[in-house]
Amino acid sequence: MSIQIKCEKCGHGMSVPRESAGGYSACPSCGNSVYIPTPEEEIEELPLAKEDPSEIEREAALQAERRRLDMQLAREEKGGSSEPSSGSPPLRRPAAAPPHPPGSGRTTVKGVVIAYLTAMRDSDLSRAEQAAALLEPYKAETLRIIDRLAADQIPPAEMADVPPAVFQGFLKSLRSKL
Repeated sequence: MSIQIKCEKCGHGMSVPRESAGGYSACPSCGNSVYIPTPEEEIEELPLAKEDPSEIEREAALQAERRRLDMQLAREEKGGSSEPSSGSPPLRRPAAAPPHPPGSGRTTVKGVVIAYLTAMRDSDLSRAEQAAALLEPYKAETLRIIDRLAADQIPPAEMADVPPAVFQGFLKSLRSKL
């Protein structure tokens, strides 16, 4: 059995074989490329996998734990005290030392810039603000890294799914905060 379609350009009626469904054919009258749809009776519904409520709960618990740790680290960065969790001692650094100086082996300026960009990608503005605050003492190096990232043709792997214009906007936003 064949499929009956009309050319969208000239309105000429055509009869095409069922095997051509999902492809294109040239209109014999005007030469326009015409899409051949799959007949409705041949479209099968794909079954969806059932949601696992335990997986959703586990993911929510992990996100809550990460937010709690981020807030604890932010308080420590500002010199405030934090409550020890689960009997573990709070992590402390000397108050006079800036947080994670570049090259200390703990966190690099580029790592914090990437953390800012991923926070913006995830719409986590509080985490982005924390990262921007960490970068303020290292303005010159941060600006060099921003310029390098802006000039690169390929964004960092963490930003691969972000449109280039949005990525550039994130970089401009960070530059304006410094």
